[in-house]
Amino acid sequence: MAAEELAVLLRDDTNADASVRLALKSEQISITVSRTPIQIALPAASPIIFDLGSSRPAITLSGIVDNVGGDTTNTTANEFFNMESRTIQSQTYYIPYKNYLEKKLLTWVTGSTDLQLECGDATTPDYSGSGTTASTGGGIYKVALQQFQFNQLPGMEDRWNYSLQFVAKWREGVS
Repeated sequence: MAAEELAVLLRDDTNADASVRLALKSEQISITVSRTPIQIALPAASPIIFDLGSSRPAITLSGIVDNVGGDTTNTTANEFFNMESRTIQSQTYYIPYKNYLEKKLLTWVTGSTDLQLECGDATTPDYSGSGTTASTGGGIYKVALQQFQFNQLPGMEDRWNYSLQFVAKWREGVS
């Protein structure tokens, strides 16, 4: 599968069941995992280290988002009015404008919504152990929004820089 032009996808459920599918103009994505091994100091001896295998993945995403929708010919009377769309994995994804993205980020509540972030080509996140299918390096993460920020720079008043911070579960397929 060839890499998609917009390869960071945010949706409110699995790809087949999502009611909102967004393709984000991403400039950078960072996946961080924090570990918390315990170190116990002993008098006059080397410390003991307990690594219980706990980890806390987090994802930071940044990019640009336009002030207004990018497709004025999309006059369908629904929440995706004026948004440019792309067909990715046989599903329609919309490129959001700033106020729509902000509204979704404010109103999505994890628990009632199974928020997913797909990065890159997630068709084969790991080598399957058989055949010639290699890892594609992409993945799907179940996430909850922790923080977001929009910035506007002088001379670029038609778009915003955004930064989204998520806490995440392990990438799908990791056990």
